[in-house]
Amino acid sequence: MKNIEIIGMPMKYGCMVEGADLAYDHLKDSLEKILNIKCNTVVDTTYENPKIHKNDNKIKYLEPTMECNKRLYNTVCNSFKNNKFPLIIGGDHSIVMASTEAALDTHNGDVSVIYVDKHADIHNEKTTPSGNIHGMPLSICIGRCDKRFDIGSYRLKPENLYFIGLYNYEKEEIDYIKEANIYHLMDNEVTENNIDSVVNNIKNKIKTKYVHLSFDLDSIKPEDFPAVNVAVESTYQDDKGMSYNTVKKLIKKLLQNLNVCSMDLVEYNPLLDTNLECKKKMKDILLNIKQV
Repeated sequence: MKNIEIIGMPMKYGCMVEGADLAYDHLKDSLEKILNIKCNTVVDTTYENPKIHKNDNKIKYLEPTMECNKRLYNTVCNSFKNNKFPLIIGGDHSIVMASTEAALDTHNGDVSVIYVDKHADIHNEKTTPSGNIHGMPLSICIGRCDKRFDIGSYRLKPENLYFIGLYNYEKEEIDYIKEANIYHLMDNEVTENNIDSVVNNIKNKIKTKYVHLSFDLDSIKPEDFPAVNVAVESTYQDDKGMSYNTVKKLIKKLLQNLNVCSMDLVEYNPLLDTNLECKKKMKDILLNIKQV
């Protein structure tokens, strides 16, 4: 098993939906039992008097989102310095800006990002329709946002970004993805039967030594895993996404076949997990991580 350090990141300012910030506390017992590791590292995400808008009538919770992510960036950098494998438990998906930048700076930019998510999360401050920063972190990592969003030193190269399970995005996002020739697989292009082919294809394309894996649980079909932040939105009424079994196998194969140096696990919302079925599935995912 990798030399894992579990890092709790109870973050909600990136989308301000109650629930995902409780995931770490809700999963702590499972994390410790399954991975046989004490959970001692939690990023402080408290922020006094957070304002939804401050000197900006579009971007929401800019200051607390960036401040808390900078705290996570320092925590992940420290984990790398101690030769650990940072496993970051979110929290909303804005946290990928911190985990990715920490990996990039630690490894002098020699990092690819595999993004397993239904969303592209690649808006910038001009194109975001919601103003929520959880829809912008990849643009922040690439350097497509203004200086207010600066974090870390190295920037993610678009050719080192790989989307898996994509299907929910705005025109501005998919236009940029195609223009920048960013690798992307839609949800219906990934099945249990072609996982080996998918992973081998990505493995052959990756040119960097290291990989950061960012896994959003909303990439799973809602019928298989309903307890996610985006389920709070009325738009989450569809049957798209990858099956739970597909995603579970995908994560295991990625960890087995690529030089993954760090990982995010985000958007689990225990407030919506009324029968704890999703928590049981989270335990299975953790077992797959343990076996690698």
